[in-house]
Amino acid sequence: MLISIDGIDGCGKSTQVRLLAEALGATAIQEISPSRWGKALRGSDNPSLAQQLAWFTADRAVLAETLEAAAGSETNHIVSDRSYLSGVAYQSFDSVLTPEFVEDLNRAIVPDYDLQVYLHVPVEVALARVDARGIAKTWCEKPDRLTWASEVFARYARERDFVVQIDGYRTIEEVAVDMAAAAEAASTAAFGRRVW
Repeated sequence: MLISIDGIDGCGKSTQVRLLAEALGATAIQEISPSRWGKALRGSDNPSLAQQLAWFTADRAVLAETLEAAAGSETNHIVSDRSYLSGVAYQSFDSVLTPEFVEDLNRAIVPDYDLQVYLHVPVEVALARVDARGIAKTWCEKPDRLTWASEVFARYARERDFVVQIDGYRTIEEVAVDMAAAAEAASTAAFGRRVW
């Protein structure tokens, strides 16, 4: 199975990716990967829209084979920290690109995910968590960008059957229970049973 957890910076994705991967015996990965394109993106203080689009798309192409091997698989499981939905949310901010355009571009490269989770927390909570790290905010950790991204994620959860919204403003354990339940529901829908 191919599962992603998306959401704004500070929502708790990394913790939930680790916990869900452990529960499923899955491999945890990050999208942005350690490829040269992912490193370029992570190393940039304020990438232009053209750079974001090029680097995200190139990095996703690097990951495509790995993602393809897990999508729809009963034996190969990946839980990804982000997916193309993050590109949809962040690259459409203050942009000539619509969320749907970014989605179409990415879905031409990657397979269908078995489950995509939007982990929702209020923007002010996410920003407080980011501030608590004690390091400078990145170019994408700004209130207006996070607000836009949160609204895009929420719209996709409302309008797309393949995106499930989970409330991340609870204890880690409570969120983990809902994550496991969503994964089991996706497995049952795809395979008629839990496959891990």
